[in-house]
Amino acid sequence: MVWRSTTILASLVLLTGCAAATEAEVPFHVMLVNDDGIDSPGLAAVAAVLTADPGYRVTVVGPAEQQSGVGHAIIIRREIALKPHDQIGGAPAWSVDATPATVTAVGLTVVLADDPPDLVISGINKGENIGRAAWYSGTLGAAREAVLRGVPAIALSLELDWEDPKPDWQAAAEWTKPLIDTVRQNPLPEGILLNVNFPADTKAARGYRLASMGLAPDGVSRYEVDRVEDGVRFVTSRWAPPEGDEAGTDITAMAAGFIPVTPLGLDQTAYTELPELIEIGIGRTIEHQD
Repeated sequence: MVWRSTTILASLVLLTGCAAATEAEVPFHVMLVNDDGIDSPGLAAVAAVLTADPGYRVTVVGPAEQQSGVGHAIIIRREIALKPHDQIGGAPAWSVDATPATVTAVGLTVVLADDPPDLVISGINKGENIGRAAWYSGTLGAAREAVLRGVPAIALSLELDWEDPKPDWQAAAEWTKPLIDTVRQNPLPEGILLNVNFPADTKAARGYRLASMGLAPDGVSRYEVDRVEDGVRFVTSRWAPPEGDEAGTDITAMAAGFIPVTPLGLDQTAYTELPELIEIGIGRTIEHQD
């Protein structure tokens, strides 16, 4: 697998506006999903921006309720309610009573079984998914499920300003459009999804920057007893975003005012560690001794 970093990066650097499709082109079909729920303004913002371009065709398939932080959870042991929903951003929509990854699976195998999308977009999520947060994100889970099923995907998230939590969905959606145009013209490598995170002040963003996944610990990441009733302890989470990381990661790119774009793969094998594991004997055949 070859990551066409030169082509993609060159295209991202030149993103300054919307490259509308020509009339001769077949509309590019995008399936929109998310984890914040089908009525999320972030989902509607992307739908509206894409449907405004005749070169795109959009289908929205979203969770019936808020599903943040459920990662790649899949529902397999109960029936799942699938309902038509009012149009979102001018696009036909379906509501699914399930986790984000399950929503993607239902969208691809039921809703669009006979009309497969060219690309799956997950988001825009309320809150960034940089660094280790990508492991827990329902937004990433929905995008990853698409890639597992052979459909390229992009996960979109918008950083929250905790002092002024009023997300600028429109600005983030407008930045999204040229990125999608680029991916349309330069298809992603097989097995790769893009994790894109917009800084809170998206209008002032310095542009896109390819970055690695940061691994710095969260500023605060723990669970605490919140209250006790009748001998039952009720525990709640405490979390804050990481404050810094090594150069070149999504964490440092966002801190510098860029929109980090991180390519994530499906293969999680630690190839660089394989020689060491072989050296110490991990993986050797060990015969069972009675």
